[in-house]
Amino acid sequence: MGRRGRRGLTLGQGAAGTAERESLERRWRERMSWAPELASLVTAGGAAREPFHRWIHLAQGFAPELVRLFLRQTRDRRLGATRGPLLDPFSGSGTVVIECARQSVHALGVEAAEPLVFLSAVMTETELPTLPALDDVADWISMADHLQAPLHRAALMLAVARQHTSAGKLNKNAPPLAPLLRQVAGMMKDDLRRPLPRRNLVLRGDARSMDMIADAGVAGILTSPPYLSRHDYVQILRPYQRVYRRWYPDELRIADCGLRIAGTHAGQRRAHPSVRGAKVSESNTHEAAVEARAALEEMGETRLAGVVTAYFNDLRRVLAECARVLRPRGVCWMVLGGARLKGVYIPPDLIAADLAELSGLRVEGVRVARNLIDVGRKLGRLGNVAPRECILMLMKR
Repeated sequence: MGRRGRRGLTLGQGAAGTAERESLERRWRERMSWAPELASLVTAGGAAREPFHRWIHLAQGFAPELVRLFLRQTRDRRLGATRGPLLDPFSGSGTVVIECARQSVHALGVEAAEPLVFLSAVMTETELPTLPALDDVADWISMADHLQAPLHRAALMLAVARQHTSAGKLNKNAPPLAPLLRQVAGMMKDDLRRPLPRRNLVLRGDARSMDMIADAGVAGILTSPPYLSRHDYVQILRPYQRVYRRWYPDELRIADCGLRIAGTHAGQRRAHPSVRGAKVSESNTHEAAVEARAALEEMGETRLAGVVTAYFNDLRRVLAECARVLRPRGVCWMVLGGARLKGVYIPPDLIAADLAELSGLRVEGVRVARNLIDVGRKLGRLGNVAPRECILMLMKR
């Protein structure tokens, strides 16, 4: 149900229908603009060539150049000065806080995964101590027992991660650990010859309940929430977590590093006139998400249906927190990716646009960097639609 052939398909057919998603696409279509020059900036590929950014290999992120673009376009808003720092509520590999440190701009990160918080912290060190000789030590557990300095421990975490694929699975063709560890340590030593000019912090926390940040406490936000069912974030981070827990066994496990993190809702805001067409159900779930969930349930995909509901409920709470901590007229850029789950089209960018304006943020633009899937499919009476990767540009009223 919901699939016919390969081209010109209709998505999410059946009793669930597509009316809500069609209406959503029509309402926002004129406010969306194609920006192919952003395609390379919404991916993490460029990070592998830049100091400090090249330490952590996470494909799920954006390029340091996007941070520089954000800073150039918001320079007159005095980011990092008396009006507060820049914030990334999903800090991940630390692209925002590290690039802002390189640019001497004050920034904060919030991150659920303790190993990533640790790695971001050690990047602020100024010198790498001499690494112990470990050529005769075969496995990472034995190596870990010889390492005490935080930077040495970080080097082992990074080396072990490099023996895994971008999906977090063991790569059988990876180099042996000892030479890989020396290579990683050499890279770190080269970067630390020019230490970061300022110390920006990444805090262990919850993007849905950032209680450590005061109301209107940040001048700008640049972030990318986890994409809907696109990556297994727990699996991706498992190599880092396993090594980290060897030294810090009492830390909490990474139960979920996506949007499903415990938190509180910052409360409903009065809807802006531009989102009068937005529909939110009694359970505070956007009707387009309810419709997509129903389409998946019709197909028997109850687990995916639950993921969709949880994802958008969490995203609503994240946007409410962003609205709370952002100062008036502060700017928020959010990188979001669309999804096609079992043939059911889901537009997180446009659902987020509605939820943002219901939370007290004004949508300044929806910039489409690229399509994530080349072949579009019909959505009800609309033409072909493909999942997009966008930058949602918001401003606090």
